[in-house]
Amino acid sequence: MNLDHEDRTHPPFTFLHNGNNMLESVQAASQQRQTGPNAVRNVAWNYAGYVFQITINLGLTAYIARYLALPEYGLLLFVMSLSSVLYLLDMGVSSILVPAYVSASLDANKERFTSLLSTMFWALAAFGAAGVMIFGLIATLLPGPFHIPPAYLHEAVILFIVAALVIQVSLPSIALEQAYQAALRFDRINQIQLATATLQLVLSILVLTTGFRIVALAIVQLIVAGARLLLMAVFLHPSVKVARLRLTHFNWSELRPLLHMSKWAFLNNLSGSFFDFAAWAILGSLGSMHEAALFGIAIKLPMQLRNLVDKGAHVAFPIWSQAAADNDQVRLAHSYLKVQRLVIGGILPFIILGTVFARPLLQVWAGRPYEVAGAVMQWLLLGALAYAFAYASDLILYASGHVRSAAFIALLGGLASTVSGLLLVPHYGATGLAAGMAVSQLSINCTLFTFAACKICGISLAQLLRYAVEGLGWPVLALLIAVAALHYLASVVN
Repeated sequence: MNLDHEDRTHPPFTFLHNGNNMLESVQAASQQRQTGPNAVRNVAWNYAGYVFQITINLGLTAYIARYLALPEYGLLLFVMSLSSVLYLLDMGVSSILVPAYVSASLDANKERFTSLLSTMFWALAAFGAAGVMIFGLIATLLPGPFHIPPAYLHEAVILFIVAALVIQVSLPSIALEQAYQAALRFDRINQIQLATATLQLVLSILVLTTGFRIVALAIVQLIVAGARLLLMAVFLHPSVKVARLRLTHFNWSELRPLLHMSKWAFLNNLSGSFFDFAAWAILGSLGSMHEAALFGIAIKLPMQLRNLVDKGAHVAFPIWSQAAADNDQVRLAHSYLKVQRLVIGGILPFIILGTVFARPLLQVWAGRPYEVAGAVMQWLLLGALAYAFAYASDLILYASGHVRSAAFIALLGGLASTVSGLLLVPHYGATGLAAGMAVSQLSINCTLFTFAACKICGISLAQLLRYAVEGLGWPVLALLIAVAALHYLASVVN
């Protein structure tokens, strides 16, 4: 399958309606097409898992931030964040696995799904091994350009190796998790997530209370990643009847076409993972581990909001893939509008509250040394709002085969973010990096992804915005009044 030209794989939709008629048709279809109890159950499980995960993450972060010295914690966040670039080693294949699994499940050859799954498991494991070698080489060259305090150089070497091993274990887990997603078994994914999150909480507290520090915390992440991989493999066939993991099976003919299709997805991933890497590298080279700690704490809450968006919107990805394969534009547009309304309605109150109360939130949560990161958090919350608009639109492009367009948009946004970081970090530190990321996300990624998705779905931007914010006026007004009242009471008390 060739994605050099989008219309070769997914010919343009026949526009059945336009303007307001299109929106009316979408709304009428909502009475005939329901996502069903399974979709509702999946969303419920996703958010249950998310709430549990965020509770543990935020609580554990507060505990660790108070336990470790600020530069020491900054080093841990810096290395573990840099290692995320190794997810690029999936060559973009993981981004198109769900549609590939959906197609394989419909194939007359019932062994096709198992063949594809087993092949991808071993391919991703091999890609992860290459990552370990890359980071092992970097570890021998430290400190290199990074401003790592000499007292922590030995720990930094070990952290680089352990972080790479975490990615080595996590990459083959992707092949299994996306098989669950293709079968709409988000319940099982989140049940496993609940178990591994609990394990991480227990082990992290245990190692800190017994006197171990950042290297032990990194090893805990490696143990948790291994446990997740094991549980995914054990429960695979009972949860997804068509899937079996055969450890002795590898079929190059399954991998080769996916590598061919994934070249644009790889470019998209490159622009995401590489520019995340660049942001941390710029901060570590032109800033300090102190600035890395401030940025790492400030991004925690905005990242949880981004995860909130992911959990809700990603459930629709297999549905959109099927609608695109059926050339069902009405169903595609209807579900896209519904997801955008859910996402914006769910995230907007947190954006408002987080922006207004950023400094006191950080002081209460992570401690007084992190209060100065309030401005960093405010910019990152603006970026999270832009991400909320862009995420579902990005998935629409992938589901409908417009992977090349998605890749170019993401690449352009990543370049803008990196350039702004280079210009702003030397003068403004973590705040400059956050501002550059937010403005780039809002002006490029959010705008271009949304326009492209609206075109695919046959709706206008005005119709999308009107539908997404419908019914939010009074709740937002009430929230703003409550915020103003809280500010007034705080001024009276002080």
